[in-house]
Amino acid sequence: MVVAIALFDFHLPVCRGLKEKRAFLRPLKTRLRGDFGISAAEVAHQDLLQRASLGVAAIGPDREGLEPLLAKVSGWVENFAEENGAEVLGIRREFVSWGDVGSPGHPFGELEPSGPKEPS
Repeated sequence: MVVAIALFDFHLPVCRGLKEKRAFLRPLKTRLRGDFGISAAEVAHQDLLQRASLGVAAIGPDREGLEPLLAKVSGWVENFAEENGAEVLGIRREFVSWGDVGSPGHPFGELEPSGPKEPS
C-alpha cells in the first residue's frame, strides 16, 4: 500500500478577508475530492489572509498508479490557481509505502474482530 501526499503552497494577492480566502479554497477542495477522488484539506497558514497551504492525499496499491494521478492533480491545481488570481509558490510530493498490507504476518494484515466488544 502506498500513500501519495502533495502539499500546495499558494499566494492569494486578491484576498482581503477570510471570506475571499474561503471562496478560493472551498471550490478547489470540492473539485479535488469530486473529480479526482482524493482527500484535500487546508493544512497551514489559516491565520494569514494571502497565504494558504493545501494538503492532498491518495492511497493505492503502488506508486506507479499514483504518480500519474498526482501529476494530473498538480496540473489542474496550477490552472485553477491561475484562473482565480492565485500564485502557486511551491508543490511538494511524497510517497509513503506501508509494505504488503494484508499479507500474513504483516501488522496491517491482522484483522480485528468486528462487532460489539464485551466489557472487561
